[in-house]
Amino acid sequence: MASRSHVDVNERRLRPIYDCLDNGNNKKAIQEADKVLKKQKDLQCAKVLKALALLRLGRQDDSSGLLQEIHAQHPTDEATLQAMSICYRELYKLELIADLYENAHKNRPDNEDILSFLFMAYVRLGDYKKQQQTAMLLHKLQPQKNPYYFWAIMSIVMQAHTCKDSKLAKTMFLPLAERMTQKFINDGKVNAEAEVQLYLIVLELLQKWEEALELVLGSLGEKFNSEINFRELKTAELCTKLERWPETNAAYKKLLKNYPDHWDYWQNYISSCLKCAENGVEPVNDSSEPVDVDYNETMAAAFIEECVKSCESGRPLRGPYLARMELLKQMKLKNRTRINLTEPPLKLLQEYFTLFGDKYCCFGDMKLFLDLLDSSEQIEFITYISQTLEFNQLEESSIKYPLDAKQMQRHLTILQLKRYLGMYDKCSVEEKISLAKELLDRYKHGLQFGKTLLKTEVQFSDNYLLLAIYLLLDIWQQSGDSKLVWQAIVQLEKGVENSSSNFRIKFLLMRLYCIMGAYGPCHVLYESMEVKHIMNDTIGHTIFNHIKRLGHFSVACTTYGAMLRFFAVNHKETTEYLIASYKYGSFNKINEFVEFRERLQNSLQYASATVESMLLDLILETTSHPSTEQMVTYMEIDPEKDKTAFSDLSDNRDLDLMECWDPPERCNMKEMQEKSFAEEKMWLKFRNLTLRILAATVKLGQQAGTAGHMNNGVGNGAGKSMPEILYDLLEQLKKHIEDCKEFCSMSQYPLQGPYPTQLSNYLSTEHCHVFVDMIENILYIQSLHEEGLDKIDNEKEERLKDSVPSKLNTGACHRILKPLKTKKSKKKKGGPIPTQPGVFDHYSALLKGLEKATKDLHEAVRDLDPDDSSVEKELWKKVEKSYQQSSREVSELLHNKLQYLATLQL
Repeated sequence: MASRSHVDVNERRLRPIYDCLDNGNNKKAIQEADKVLKKQKDLQCAKVLKALALLRLGRQDDSSGLLQEIHAQHPTDEATLQAMSICYRELYKLELIADLYENAHKNRPDNEDILSFLFMAYVRLGDYKKQQQTAMLLHKLQPQKNPYYFWAIMSIVMQAHTCKDSKLAKTMFLPLAERMTQKFINDGKVNAEAEVQLYLIVLELLQKWEEALELVLGSLGEKFNSEINFRELKTAELCTKLERWPETNAAYKKLLKNYPDHWDYWQNYISSCLKCAENGVEPVNDSSEPVDVDYNETMAAAFIEECVKSCESGRPLRGPYLARMELLKQMKLKNRTRINLTEPPLKLLQEYFTLFGDKYCCFGDMKLFLDLLDSSEQIEFITYISQTLEFNQLEESSIKYPLDAKQMQRHLTILQLKRYLGMYDKCSVEEKISLAKELLDRYKHGLQFGKTLLKTEVQFSDNYLLLAIYLLLDIWQQSGDSKLVWQAIVQLEKGVENSSSNFRIKFLLMRLYCIMGAYGPCHVLYESMEVKHIMNDTIGHTIFNHIKRLGHFSVACTTYGAMLRFFAVNHKETTEYLIASYKYGSFNKINEFVEFRERLQNSLQYASATVESMLLDLILETTSHPSTEQMVTYMEIDPEKDKTAFSDLSDNRDLDLMECWDPPERCNMKEMQEKSFAEEKMWLKFRNLTLRILAATVKLGQQAGTAGHMNNGVGNGAGKSMPEILYDLLEQLKKHIEDCKEFCSMSQYPLQGPYPTQLSNYLSTEHCHVFVDMIENILYIQSLHEEGLDKIDNEKEERLKDSVPSKLNTGACHRILKPLKTKKSKKKKGGPIPTQPGVFDHYSALLKGLEKATKDLHEAVRDLDPDDSSVEKELWKKVEKSYQQSSREVSELLHNKLQYLATLQL
């Protein structure tokens, strides 16, 4: 910001202010600005820089006053405009940047820089129509500069992307973009790769694959030189779209000759070869036909063997060896018979293990092809590869140990395959315990191979530990013996000490701590992984559902705050990437950035963190009902409308954090993620309804308490009244409860899967029905306010007498009943003491019952102390500290609520 080309008097005077701002010395910047303003009281840039310093000091009101003053003057000076833009970006008032440059453009219509900044202001807003118009103005101003013209075309393309009517996009926006680009091509004005890239984008969106292929193969395609093999790969992709299988096969075969280890190329090559065979494509002696094409599986097998032999002399490449099995797999899917084509799958898998069994990736590779074997072949395969191991038996042990890290990895691959094939499921409890002990011994022995590893590297033997823990947890899930969970936690804690960078051990340990109700150690583990940026969205779910549930409220506030800050900053940062993409002609990245931004804005984690943070604030930050009313007003909750677009929510959770070696029928991650996502949305809807209902009850009571009578309208009498809104919310809640009942029995996931929500507990423990009763009581009391105390409903009186309200609803009842009681007493002033309706007695009894229950719970939580145990002292210190933290925070919360309840006596 401090670098400027033109040095004049104003520049010399402003330089100290810039320097102070650049160094973060905002107080000094204000002083320097005041000095300048004493000499030039109308210097706009000095005022704006002062406003920026005030803003960074947290004096937003003072800053806004100065900015409004300058904004009204419609500045055109470049330095002033840029400084104001910085202020508005930090205030996140992006629409004011656009307004600022719109006014500047009106005063200086021929200024290229102002128009360019106006275009970027519209980019920040995502106003593609105005982007197009501004870019065309720039092009008319500077017709020799191609980028402005292509900015306009890209703006039209983005209108097509965001248009809800796909027909309109394909009949109006995209054809217009095509014509505009074609005009420049015909005039010979296209001279940059970015311009050709944009034309290719338009053709692909229009699904004009033939024209796109001609472009890539033609003279303009020679401009694609920034990415290696772009033309070759794009040719293969377009031929696939056109279903030109010989050309597709030839293109991928050519790529494979240069990159024989590229797995995607192998899959597409084999697929195109089998497509040729299916369609009966035969070689034709024609110069127009591709020269090097494999038309059937026999030719494909020959090419694969050729690649295998070519890499035998050097370091073996996995690609060709996997391609052998991939050919068999794709043939099996297409029901094509294998007649002396290659070695049988069993032999191929055995050979693959011989070559690559000591690689960490071997299990992941081989599990893709295990379904090529029948059950007897699977046993034969495991027996064969087990016999290839070279172990050494120590004198003091009956266990044979591997000679080095590579042999140990081979053994681990075999163990992982055996678990994946379900071979441990048939073991008895005693056999599983014995095997778990053996694996733990092997884990300890294997640590010697990793003595020279850095702390950032994981130990070679860590998977022995995880396999042993999974066996213990299998037994726990069968028997329900929680001692096994604690034993697993002890061993995992030792694993973290030996391998502090193994995130899989940490995630499993966090999961077990949460199962046992101790969140404290989880947060330390989570923080040790240095979760930043996008990880707040992808792995935040591992702790999100547990913090508040396990009573760590202060940590929950901090964690939710960090998550929400990430999502708030995301839009601003992504916008700067978009601007850079336009500046440097990276048109193929623009839609990716927009989609990324939208995916984060619609994230399930973002929506959940928002509502949970607000509910937590209502619990923790309200010590009296007036403070509750103030908090609800500050939050600007709209009871009538749910702001969450449930149909647009995206599930960005990474559920592959803990490697799963279980059989696929027990651990289908894709299926579990879909089911979990549906459950998360159901729970989110419950939480949103809860927040809106609480806000509606508070506002209902607020209207009665402040106005002395119910306001039957919203705002100036328009729309539904608050009682009507609350009644609608009650009906929505009842319907949602019914919709969710069938889901309760479905929310069971394995340890490696997603975390269940509290939905099942919420419904099965009748919490939802208690909440419904509370709302109905509020509506009943409100009806007494409207219709008079003579309209007592005995049945509802009894329900009020027996219900258990929340503090917010009790506060709302207090707000509504207090004026009624005062009004009832005034009616018979000077006469005998009036008989109070039962509703007042019932409310008082209800309040006393709630106070007693809260006191009892307060005492129980305060006195909570975990039992002593002989298990690892350090472990229990962590657990005890976690329990004490939960106890302390819940106790403090209940103490505050007792004080809250004391303020609600009639």
